[in-house]
Amino acid sequence: MKVSKSKASDNRDAILQAASAQMRRRGLDQTSIADVARASGLTHGALYSHFASKDALATEAMKCAFADCLRDFTGLSAPQFLKRYLSTEHRDNPEVGCPAAALVSEIARQPAELQAAFRGGVDRFVALTGESLEAVAAEHGHDRAVLMFAAMVGGLALSRAIRDVDASGSADILRARQEAARGPGQWLTCD
Repeated sequence: MKVSKSKASDNRDAILQAASAQMRRRGLDQTSIADVARASGLTHGALYSHFASKDALATEAMKCAFADCLRDFTGLSAPQFLKRYLSTEHRDNPEVGCPAAALVSEIARQPAELQAAFRGGVDRFVALTGESLEAVAAEHGHDRAVLMFAAMVGGLALSRAIRDVDASGSADILRARQEAARGPGQWLTCD
């Protein structure tokens, strides 16, 4: 049975949303086509009618994940950006969070197209970080935006890594990363 263009577009969006959430929650290697099909409410056949392979799906889902996350952080000042990024809510909900922190350790072992999609998302997040610094007139530049984003990704990833065995230590990482960014000579000088 043929579906309308509108329904096909809705199905594609459902697949991408399910895949991007699964990838960030479970990791790239632990995300299966069956899981994505089930989460999107579609069949394997429907999924493969939109994407030629799991790698093609993962690449498009990575772009989708970054686009969704970037939308959530757009328009925030640097202090707001930092507070939201390094929050326990962001830490505890990777399926809707930043793909950089969720997937950074896996990307180097993925196909070039997926690595390029990840790189594009990182570049867009660095640019957004720079814009948030400009919004509070903080001294910035490309290198400072790269450093700020890398420190946030690292802090969030480390906090997630130990959360289940050391909740207090996990929270300390987030708090310390926020405080370090606000300290003398650091990125932010105002709240």
